[in-house]
Amino acid sequence: MPIADLPVRPLGPADLSACLELAAGRGWPRERRKWAILLETGRGFGVDAPDGGLAATAILTTTGPVATVSMVVVAQRYGRQGLGGRVMRHVLAAAGDAVVSLHATETGRPLYESMGFVLDGGCTDHRGRFDGDGGPVSRPIGPADVARVYELDAEAKGFARPQLLDRLLFEAEHVHVTGHGYALGTVHDGITMIGPVVAADEEQARALVRGVALAADGNLRLAVDDRAPALSAWCRDRGLAVHGPAPRLVLGGKPLPGKAGMRFSPYSQALG
Repeated sequence: MPIADLPVRPLGPADLSACLELAAGRGWPRERRKWAILLETGRGFGVDAPDGGLAATAILTTTGPVATVSMVVVAQRYGRQGLGGRVMRHVLAAAGDAVVSLHATETGRPLYESMGFVLDGGCTDHRGRFDGDGGPVSRPIGPADVARVYELDAEAKGFARPQLLDRLLFEAEHVHVTGHGYALGTVHDGITMIGPVVAADEEQARALVRGVALAADGNLRLAVDDRAPALSAWCRDRGLAVHGPAPRLVLGGKPLPGKAGMRFSPYSQALG
């Protein structure tokens, strides 16, 4: 059977090891924790390789009226044979009427645009060790803050996502708050990923980044939304070097709900 005709099947937690092997083969880091969350909370789609393992994957995570596509990976030896398009068509069929977005690589962007995705900003990845500047610092979350975090998240996203937020809060090593903002710090393979950063203004976003960064005291990674160029410049000044852009595309150019001005950083490019 030609590789392009191999069936697309559901993926689940039992496929974690195979997904990690596929990603590693394309030079992606072995982000076990992130893959595990996505395979448990989203809907995975994959193609089994004739010579073993997986030939292609994609994951759709739907929360409320929006859906995020991530982990679109095709094994190098099966590249340019239509597998990326096949798994994407299954993903989009499963998304139904949701507003579908994704963060693209420059390699994958032409495929997504050919399927109707339209550029809608993006984020810039920053990595390094944080050099404090003595500014205001957020504080660790307390019991009285929990309800407010859920309110802020719903305001920023445009809908409530309690089940997913429950999981993200449980996974995070650091949860910090300000009067009108919150941020998480989650360790993946020894690097603290800061996000989401949700705040009423940039001053509070900086306080949240400072708080999580100082509490983590190690290597950091932070994807700053391109709508906040001043925050990105501040991160660079604080020692977090730029490691490349990630364009955000939305199917059909539909508007994403919520208050974009509050969304300074996603949890990850895979979850938004």
